[in-house]
This record gives sequence, C-alpha cells and structure tokens, in this order.
Amino acid sequence: MDAQKLWRAARTPLVLLALIAVVALGTLWAWQEILKPPPAAQPAPCVPQQVRDGKLLSQQVTVAVDNSGTKRGLASQVARSLTSQKFVVSSIGNSTTVSTQDIVVLGYAVDAPEVKLVAAQFPKAEVRADTKMTDHLVRVVVGDQFGGMKDKAAAAIAVDVGSVCLPALPSPSASPSR
Repeated sequence: MDAQKLWRAARTPLVLLALIAVVALGTLWAWQEILKPPPAAQPAPCVPQQVRDGKLLSQQVTVAVDNSGTKRGLASQVARSLTSQKFVVSSIGNSTTVSTQDIVVLGYAVDAPEVKLVAAQFPKAEVRADTKMTDHLVRVVVGDQFGGMKDKAAAAIAVDVGSVCLPALPSPSASPSR
C-alpha cells in the first residue's frame, strides 16, 4: 500500500477521532461552567435622598441586624427597638463573618451620617468601616454581652449637604384584599 492510499484510508477515522475529542472537551468545559457557583450578587448602589432642614432622619436609614452570640432572639429584640425609633430594618439574622461580645456598627464609612446616627443609639458601639457596603446599608452586630440601647437617643443627625446616599427605600405595594 502506498502512502497516498494509506492516508486516504486513515483520514476519515482520524477526522472522526479529532471531532469526538473536540465534542468531549466542549462537553467537559460546559459541564464545569454549569456546576460553577453563581457570582456573588453585588449590592445595589446607594440612591441620593434629600435631607430636610439639614437633618438625616432615622426613617431614612436602613439597618440590618445580626446576632453573633448564643442568646436566642437578641437580634430580633434590637430590631424591634430600632423599628420603634423609626429606623427601617431590612433583615434580621445570624452573623457568620463578624464576631463581637457587645455591639459593632458596620457601614460604608465610619464618619457617614447614617452610621453615626445608628451608632448614637448604643452607649458602647464599636464602629467599623466596610467599603464593600456600597449600598450604604448599616449593619448592627450584637453579642452576648450587649448592654442595651440608650434610653433617649437622637432620631436625627445634622448633615451639611442637601442629600445623602442611602439604600433605596422599598416602595409600598398593594396587597390583595380578601
């Protein structure tokens, strides 16, 4: 058999093997892409909200409350107290990333007005900045030695700008009547 006849006889099986290899590699790649965890959701950017009379009001500030201790219901208790002060509580849960014995207030910047207003509600709050919190949500993390909130804390804080960047407030939605 000469080389030309040998090539003609081997060409079709070789092309088929190459095609099978390409399809197998493509299938393997696609399967790995399907099994990858989805990318982490980015928080919505903050929305400039108007400040009336140079004061940021508690009802304009959105707070998430987490429990890092072992006392059950501590985050719910703090959330109820913040709600009674007219803060908007967006979530209540357990902290898996921040640990404290007393209380930590996390926000985009330590000197942000929304962070200062929330921290003013607690007598011994440790304030920390987390620049990943681009939505300007304020996170309160309480621990087992949490001593409580101030009796008469401010419900507003003076700001020297006309608007403050805060999370978008949820719009009211109509619920069906029965």
